[in-house]
Amino acid sequence: MFENLEVRPMFEDQVHERHQFTITVDGTDYQGLFHEGEIHWFNPHPKHTFEESHVEALESQVHEKISQHLEEQQQ
Repeated sequence: MFENLEVRPMFEDQVHERHQFTITVDGTDYQGLFHEGEIHWFNPHPKHTFEESHVEALESQVHEKISQHLEEQQQ
């Protein structure tokens, strides 16, 4: 569904640590934060471009990929 996923830690080893991510969908970059299992999108929000069902599927894939990334980082 998306071409790539980049994940960067923010505020590492601090109380408000979270991960910023960037994905590319159909040539457009979307960014957001992943914190406590929730995705918080920056602008542009994918819901401005895609139908709700498409955004939900996209978020599901992003959640899965980031969770895998974080597990690999902990090993």
